[in-house]
Amino acid sequence: MKIKVNDINMHVEIVGEGKPIVLLHGVGLDHTIWLEMAQLYQDQARFVLLDLRGEGQSETGDANHTLEQMAEDVLGVLDKLGIAQALLGGHSMGGYIALAFAEKHPERLACLALIATNAGRDSEEKKIQRYADAEAILKHGSHVLANSMSPKLSLDPQIQELTRKLIAATEPRGLANTQLAIAQRPERFDVLATLTCPILIAAGKEDQIIPAAAVQAMVKVNPKAHSVFIPHAGHMPMMEAPRTLGALLVAM
Repeated sequence: MKIKVNDINMHVEIVGEGKPIVLLHGVGLDHTIWLEMAQLYQDQARFVLLDLRGEGQSETGDANHTLEQMAEDVLGVLDKLGIAQALLGGHSMGGYIALAFAEKHPERLACLALIATNAGRDSEEKKIQRYADAEAILKHGSHVLANSMSPKLSLDPQIQELTRKLIAATEPRGLANTQLAIAQRPERFDVLATLTCPILIAAGKEDQIIPAAAVQAMVKVNPKAHSVFIPHAGHMPMMEAPRTLGALLVAM
């Protein structure tokens, strides 16, 4: 379905009935990465799967969007659907947005799940790389990022190809601006430290993007946080181990 939020129409897919679990995908991806997992547990929860601003079937709107603006889009979806509180889960970039949401609207969180993500900021080297990626995307197309990024997302060739196609199909203006928004994000360990809701920090044991040290750093700042390293999974545990990750989410 399409939901009018702020200045854009956002695509939202709802699977199942029960307690609301709102899930935010990583950069260049869309709601489909969660579908298999959601369908496995649709009798235990109401999964609200968003296509974030500028990605999937959602509109880009203002080309200069920020992660904070994307967090306000999430709030708009909750309001339109009449969801007072939800388990909010964010994957990779979606985790950055979930933390931005938590900073402004902690009262709307029943639980927080941070999946293959971190609360830190980019290093200067990584910022420079994101700026270069954004320029290349605008000049040559989204396939530039798709080709360089997808091999790092999973050890499974089928998942690599699925994610490559998703990223390559993303509208270049939205994808480039999202790269800039990620580069400009602050660290949010202080936000994580102040939350009083249950917090899950999940990562694949084979993740080539998020090191185990980043997960451990997040767990240390809040006694309500606990970490799980998922076997046989890389940066895409919702696709690589949907039954395992889904069980963790519905149990929160």
